[in-house]
Amino acid sequence: MKINFLNNDEGNLSVFEKRRIVQLAWVNFAALCTALIYFIYKLIFSFEQVCLPCDLSMIILLMLALYCLSNKRINCALNIVFLIPFFVYGYYLSDFYNHIPKNETVFHTLWWVAGGLVYLAVFSVNITRLYLFFAVAVVTLWFHIKEAGLVQEYFYDSQLRFQNPILIILLLFISIAGIRYYFENGLKQVSKTLKRTTDKIQGLINTSKQPIVQIKIISDEEGQITDLIIKKVNTSFEQHFKVRNNKVVNQKASYIFNYLFRNSINSNDLLIINPKPQRDVFIEHLEKWYTINTIRPNDDEYICIFYDVTQQYKVISGLKDSRQRFKVLLEAIPDIFFIIDKDGVYEDFVIKDGDKLKINDSEIVGHSIYEVGFSELMANKIYQCIQDTITNDSIESIEYALDTPNGTFMFEMRLAKLNSHSVISIARDITKRKTAEFQLEEAKNRAEAANSLKSAFLANLSHEIRTPMNAIMGSAEILAEADLPEEDRGEYSSAILNSGLQLMKMIDDTINLSKIETKTVEVKKSFIRINPLIRELFSMYEPIARIKTEVEFEALTDIKSPAFGFVTDRVLLHESLSKLIDNAIKFTESGIVTFGYNMVSASAIEFFVEDTGKGIAADEMDKIYGRFYKVDKSNTLKNSGTGLGLAIAKEFVSILGGELKGESALGEGSRFYFTLQFDKGEGFMKVVH
Repeated sequence: MKINFLNNDEGNLSVFEKRRIVQLAWVNFAALCTALIYFIYKLIFSFEQVCLPCDLSMIILLMLALYCLSNKRINCALNIVFLIPFFVYGYYLSDFYNHIPKNETVFHTLWWVAGGLVYLAVFSVNITRLYLFFAVAVVTLWFHIKEAGLVQEYFYDSQLRFQNPILIILLLFISIAGIRYYFENGLKQVSKTLKRTTDKIQGLINTSKQPIVQIKIISDEEGQITDLIIKKVNTSFEQHFKVRNNKVVNQKASYIFNYLFRNSINSNDLLIINPKPQRDVFIEHLEKWYTINTIRPNDDEYICIFYDVTQQYKVISGLKDSRQRFKVLLEAIPDIFFIIDKDGVYEDFVIKDGDKLKINDSEIVGHSIYEVGFSELMANKIYQCIQDTITNDSIESIEYALDTPNGTFMFEMRLAKLNSHSVISIARDITKRKTAEFQLEEAKNRAEAANSLKSAFLANLSHEIRTPMNAIMGSAEILAEADLPEEDRGEYSSAILNSGLQLMKMIDDTINLSKIETKTVEVKKSFIRINPLIRELFSMYEPIARIKTEVEFEALTDIKSPAFGFVTDRVLLHESLSKLIDNAIKFTESGIVTFGYNMVSASAIEFFVEDTGKGIAADEMDKIYGRFYKVDKSNTLKNSGTGLGLAIAKEFVSILGGELKGESALGEGSRFYFTLQFDKGEGFMKVVH
């Protein structure tokens, strides 16, 4: 609730006076509410106790006290307590109404005068008023005691002597006076100390070489700043800003600041809206920089100290210009410059192609060599080079690779001693040179691998191609016979087709082997859904498996969610599983061929192909992944092939990040499987029955 008791000229009051008026107003308002409620209660429930002149006078006087306070007349509100004897007379001694017997209301009078005494002790600044009211209280109590005929009992009867109201009010007065004296004496000491301190501060302000302005704060009763008034400026302020103290005193700060600083400094923003202990401002028409330190020594005052820092700003600006020239010079050289301290922390950094490498100063300066992307091993090597350079005053050189958002770059770093605690490092981009060297080496390796592959291919080609070619030529000769029945023509046509497909497989295997040997296998990872891939493989090989009437073909999926999948290369995964399924069907005469996957953990998935075929001997398990190796050495159409299936599957699985493994027993079948990381997987949720 907000009540404004100060309706005019409140700027002339101190914060203490405003607070005292508000507190007095609340006390009188509470007393007025109590008097009104009690009066209404007596009118309704106890009319015979109503003292109409007394009650109405009480209400009117309390309202008068509030009126006085609203007009800042504190003494008027305080002096009303001197009317308490009249209310005592009206309520307890007069014949205005049928009151309680006089001898029973002596302590009622005591409470009235005690309340007035406490009221003045708390709110009256003038101690004389308190002494005067004490005398009035004693007289009032003596008069009541005399009228009640209790003089003998209270003054001569030893049993009631200590219940004497005058003695009680005397003790209360002595206590109040003692407490007040103690606090007023302490306040005087504090005031003296404060005055001495204020005088010293004022002396420092007057003699200070820095411009200083003292600003008076005008606040409302809630302590909110409503205005700022210039209280004083020192001699230095007058000299700096060409203004006289008597021209600005008692003027509004907003007006004086706008006049002197021409909107460079807004007093309301500086002191009220966005106050800061220190602020740098540029006064344009003076062409000077000032640091303004703002102090609030008490609730009623601001002190603003102006420091001319123009020279410092010029020095800083000159240093910035020198640094910029130095940086432009270094950027003209196609190298990266670092200054690194002995602990491996970057102190400075200049780069010409920052956009190319996508490296910012903030990512380098202040960070350690262990924090900017080097491996721990490389960071250790650089750190050792720094120590050797500083210790031996030598030039150290090291080559390293740096991963950036634009790719990996190769650098040659040279370190030279700058001083006893840092080195200068020059890093030159040798990516093109190293790339050319790598490409040359790779071209050489590819040529050698191609030559090796060509030799192996030519050695096996004549042997492996003979079976399907014989089948094609033989079937073609038979089809040329005119009297060949129609049903036989279909059989021989299928033989030609199957042999052609076998030749195509040989060519594909040879091409894949060539890519593996020359390390040109393309890896294109993307998010793939696994269950559609499994269904696709099942649809591809189910017709082939159906030809073998005694072989069942099954696909198992561990997760049924259609959204199930992860990031990998679909082509390589498809090709790896195809090779394994093709071998399983080829070497299984009866039983079952099963393929699919299992989630072995939340971060790994296992793919498998297993069969109940003839199996592989234990001594051949290590050989089956070799190129052109065959367990069944017979060279029939049924068992024909290049012997590259498992070798290619193993290489593709390795490229995907897994390892192809196999388990087999003669006469029982085989199981081949590999595990891949479940990278960025989705839809992984098993349904447990």
